[in-house]
Amino acid sequence: MRRVSAPDPLPRPGLVRRILVGVGALLAGNVAATATAMVSSMVLARTLGVADYGRYSLVFLYATLFQGLASFGLDDILTRELSRGRGGADRLLGNAILLRLLLSVAAVVVCAGAAQWAEADRQVAWGTVLAVSPLLLSAVYVPLWSVLAARLEYPLREAIVVASRVAEVALLVGFALAGARLLALVAVTALAQSVPLGLTLWLVRDRIRPVFRYDPRLARGLLVQSAPLGLASVVALVYGRVDGVLLARLAGYEAVGLYSAAYKFLNLVLALPYVVNAAVFPVLARLHEDRETAQVVFQRAFDYLVLVALPLATGGTFLASSLVRLVYGPGFEAAAEPLRVLLWAAVFMFAARTCRQLLVAGGQQGAHLALLVAGAVVNVLLNLWWIPRWGLVGAAWATLGAEAVVLAAAYVVVRARLGLQLQLGFVLRAGAATACMGAAAAGSTFLGPWASALLGGGTYLVATAGFGLWPRQPRALLEGRGLRVGAS
Repeated sequence: MRRVSAPDPLPRPGLVRRILVGVGALLAGNVAATATAMVSSMVLARTLGVADYGRYSLVFLYATLFQGLASFGLDDILTRELSRGRGGADRLLGNAILLRLLLSVAAVVVCAGAAQWAEADRQVAWGTVLAVSPLLLSAVYVPLWSVLAARLEYPLREAIVVASRVAEVALLVGFALAGARLLALVAVTALAQSVPLGLTLWLVRDRIRPVFRYDPRLARGLLVQSAPLGLASVVALVYGRVDGVLLARLAGYEAVGLYSAAYKFLNLVLALPYVVNAAVFPVLARLHEDRETAQVVFQRAFDYLVLVALPLATGGTFLASSLVRLVYGPGFEAAAEPLRVLLWAAVFMFAARTCRQLLVAGGQQGAHLALLVAGAVVNVLLNLWWIPRWGLVGAAWATLGAEAVVLAAAYVVVRARLGLQLQLGFVLRAGAATACMGAAAAGSTFLGPWASALLGGGTYLVATAGFGLWPRQPRALLEGRGLRVGAS
């Protein structure tokens, strides 16, 4: 097979442009993919009703819990190693895929067995078996995406994601109109995961040729490096999804359906920190010894993520009921209250995920794992305490509390391990602008939720401009002493 050389090192001139193009591609792709996911939710909610929508959501919660075991951090380590431009990229990729396949088989078997043993509801048990099976497909195409990410070729990857989501929505709509119920719709969703596999293999067939020759030394090295991150992935999924599982046990399937409806909006806004962190990760991995550049990128990413998170949470507070009614229709009104809390939890998530991603890029996987374990423990304890008292709203408050703890701890670790710190003047000014937005929206509620939110948003834009919070040109977002823009 033809050997694939390691990705060419990116020159400093034009590096910021490449990052910003990557951010734009990732953002566009995530917005489009999340929009199609919201369409899927609209179809499923109206087809299944609250209780069966809860069962459908729980099925994929179980499958997602085992996704961390299937990937085990290999994708991030593969992206990091390919970003560093070392030789043998074809063997590295081939061994990563082989390891992913082995881990995915284990994940599918364990998840299916656990569901059959733990779930009295047979539809949920067999639906979980269907939902977890596509992990075998993602074991092949997701490592191929790491090659594209290492080269900052995000537009191609995002095109695959969006096309796959559109195909999934089309299948769901078609089967829903035909009268399909819970298990059939789960099977359709699982079947749709073959689309990204086919598209990825077709689009990269002439440029990426992994060598599937098992190399014990190389495979061992990948596993050793990914082990802390892999454990962190497992813990992160438990941390982020355990509330839904606990709700099913403590409050029933209807509570899961309502909470999942609220959480869909949280997933929508969390696309932004994912995009920014994914775009700068290869750069930080390549420049991990350049502390000045890391400081500039860390500060700017943190500042502008918070600048966006605050108005999203404020606007969502006023629009929660209207958004739930628009997307899910009658029967889901109770999802509005947890949505308000989750959107404020997103502010902490935006900042905490930036700190955690920086630790991974800086080779501090052990510290990253410790943070997630602490967050998971706090989240489980708060859920066990607050769900029996306050139901799904208690689960939302548990998420907010756990994220606040993780953010505080993550920043302490970043300062101690990487020697980086944040200046908070920008965030304080953003907070003042948010207060102006909230006052304007609250004072105009008589106009209706959409008009008051629009007025509040306009006030926020004016206030942030007045406080000098926006860069004069887009690429100033990442410019600094260590990362200058030049002719490309």
